Amino acid sequence: MYDNEHLCMDLILNIRKINRLLDKYTKYLNQKYNITLPQLICLYEIKKEKSINLTELTRSVNLNNSAITGIIDRLELKGYVQRVKSGKDRRIINIELTEKGIDFVDRSFQVLEEDCFFEKNKFDEEAIVDLIKSIQKITDSIDPEVKKIKIN
Repeated sequence: MYDNEHLCMDLILNIRKINRLLDKYTKYLNQKYNITLPQLICLYEIKKEKSINLTELTRSVNLNNSAITGIIDRLELKGYVQRVKSGKDRRIINIELTEKGIDFVDRSFQVLEEDCFFEKNKFDEEAIVDLIKSIQKITDSIDPEVKKIKIN
């Protein structure tokens, strides 16, 4: 099933396949629910943090500054987020969910659980948790300093 001499390449090909499927899934979400996966990821992070600046959001969701700015602009137009000046330093702008955004996020996550990008019923919860842990090990093992990979 796997070529033991080329495990790294097999892993890369499978990750690439997942990436491609996620690209297709974001198009599906946009057509069906008028939201993209990167937008949902940003909404999730904003909800989790309550208030977050663009730099922190960029780091936490692993997207570049221009992508985040565009996403936040679109979410603001939809009425899901608002930019709020920090009381301490008015140059700092934080992003927060609006009431409409909170309601949308709560409904969206219910939809995601029911309309997941993979067939969750084929896995028990422990298998999904194990998969998350394995993916985390892979991402943790990629040291950008050693490989000279620039992230963001």
